[in-house]
Amino acid sequence: MSPNSTESHNIVIIGAGSAGLATSYFLKERGIEHLVLERGDVGNTWDVERWDGFYLVNPNWAVRLPGFHYTGTDPEGYLSKIETIDYLKGYAKHFGAPVRTGVSVESIEQSGEGYRLVLQSGDAIDANCVVVATGAFGIPKIPDYAENLGASVDQMHSADYKNPDQLAEGATLVVGSGQSGAQIAGELHDAGRKVFLSVGNAGRRPRRYRSRDSSWWNYTMGSFDKTIENVESVDDARYGSSSHTSGARGGHNIYLRQMAKDGVTLVGPVTGAEGGTLSLRTDLADILKAVDDHPIQWKANVDAYIEKHGIQVPLDDVVDPPNIEDWPKGNAPSSLDLQAAGITTIIWSTGFKYDFDWIKLPITGEHNYPIQHRGVTEYPGLYFMGLQWMFGSKSAQFIGVGEDAEYVSGHVADKFG
Repeated sequence: MSPNSTESHNIVIIGAGSAGLATSYFLKERGIEHLVLERGDVGNTWDVERWDGFYLVNPNWAVRLPGFHYTGTDPEGYLSKIETIDYLKGYAKHFGAPVRTGVSVESIEQSGEGYRLVLQSGDAIDANCVVVATGAFGIPKIPDYAENLGASVDQMHSADYKNPDQLAEGATLVVGSGQSGAQIAGELHDAGRKVFLSVGNAGRRPRRYRSRDSSWWNYTMGSFDKTIENVESVDDARYGSSSHTSGARGGHNIYLRQMAKDGVTLVGPVTGAEGGTLSLRTDLADILKAVDDHPIQWKANVDAYIEKHGIQVPLDDVVDPPNIEDWPKGNAPSSLDLQAAGITTIIWSTGFKYDFDWIKLPITGEHNYPIQHRGVTEYPGLYFMGLQWMFGSKSAQFIGVGEDAEYVSGHVADKFG
């Protein structure tokens, strides 16, 4: 396009990650012309927002984008960050996805009976139908009180962390022990860094149990098939922390108490900051008990399922969790003096928030989450894809995003095909 020009398309998908590509796949299968816009390269979010040592936490057999399931030689392994990006690029090439890379959409507004996409370049695209597939987690969220620390310590969000070498000398505090925080803390400790971990209330899930990966049990027992219509709290499902486990090093358990015994300093949740000191909750012991109780209940559910269905699997011969209930020792502190502790870096693993203000329509509700049902909004021709728990637990996962993509693409085809 020439500068400040406008072109027209019938259907535009924004985002060439798993959700956008899966939607494109089904439209291509139907012979419906469309355009996919990606601000970076294919799989951009996986490259930009994941650290170098990132691995998927579901095994390779669960990597099942429509028409392009994992077919490698290690179905029980876990894709690394680079392998995940390569898989997405291979998927786009596999079916000839009509992707235009390096195009950033700055805003969407209604234009006549359709929509106008204003690009960062100043150009515009008019479309009858727009599918927003810009990622499941939105933008990094850091508590406001972090500003009170000033320049006394380097601060970053977990989405900006890449590897231990990028951090300043000295100790690191990781705030949050969900999926990312627990793994990053472990990676830093393995690299020989002094690590403090502010523990949240995310539970732990075993990597394996009764000879099977925990993801296999969740899949088999129907956990992946839960939808917004059959969970007690949609908010808890959408906005709660994911239980921690890891796909790194071939897949392994994460034990917070073991990390403490090995030298990681565990502290309670951060509640505020002032003048180089963080205030902390002191109920660390209760939090750790809840973390340990989570897999106990999960395993009880698995055992009940095994007995009910007569599944022949061996008993585990490993004590899980290990007998380290007395770690960490001593009372939990109510504050943390960063300078006294030698902490030079804080990594805020505090989740993400949705930001759809660039869509110039009242399309969001509580938590700025789009108002839609399985991707379909009240605005004709405006759809969403790949949101966390958009319709079910697997809406943003490789194993299930294709089901929502098939539904949305079918709706698009009926209206604009």
